[in-house]
Amino acid sequence: MSLSEYEDATKTPGEQLNGPPELPITLSFNETAYASVLATPEALEHWAIGFAFSEGMITRASQVSEITTDRLRHGVRVRLNVAAHIERLAGERRRVTSASSSCGRCGSAEEAQMMEGLQRLPASTPPPPAQLERALEQLSSEGQPGLHMALGFDGDGQRLGTGVDIGRHNALDKLIGASLVEDRPLSMVLLSSRCSLELVQKAVRAGIPTLATLSHPSTLAVDIARLCALNLICCHRGRRLTLLSSG
Repeated sequence: MSLSEYEDATKTPGEQLNGPPELPITLSFNETAYASVLATPEALEHWAIGFAFSEGMITRASQVSEITTDRLRHGVRVRLNVAAHIERLAGERRRVTSASSSCGRCGSAEEAQMMEGLQRLPASTPPPPAQLERALEQLSSEGQPGLHMALGFDGDGQRLGTGVDIGRHNALDKLIGASLVEDRPLSMVLLSSRCSLELVQKAVRAGIPTLATLSHPSTLAVDIARLCALNLICCHRGRRLTLLSSG
């Protein structure tokens, strides 16, 4: 078949097309609905912890005493059982929009919220290129069509965890959430995507020294990474490595 022809799948049932699953996921703190995103409905407990941490709602996983999930008509609700003061904070800062795609800080009420959690990280050395090359090989061999991956490593380049989701922000939140629950700090994250401010913000808040992304970051992401002393690396889809910011 030449590229001038289509393979006709217009009548193939959606579940047979092998596309990634995606559902509206609503995060609630006790009975207070905080935000909804479109996400792959897997590892949602880790996503919820990571997202709540990235949003500044919690500072450690132990602040959540219980996590429950309920199937809604069209999606899933993930409910975090938290102290009353956390629920009040969630009510004050809940997203303006009732639903958003997997787009990080979309819906934040104020510009200050978009910059929350930014701090200057302790000085650190970028990982050796050979270490990043091995990580890229893992990303290439384990990649799934239509899904983003976030791979987490320790300082020696040993794999600590993986976040997988249709949204790159959700993939990173799942990885961060798992690291908080398992108490295994991350030294480097490799993302199968471009880099925007939100991803820098999540990495900095989690204290991750190095963030590497498959394609080029936004100019704002680079500027903020430099202010925060984050090692930010563009991998140019495995063709070369560019260190854009360092500690």
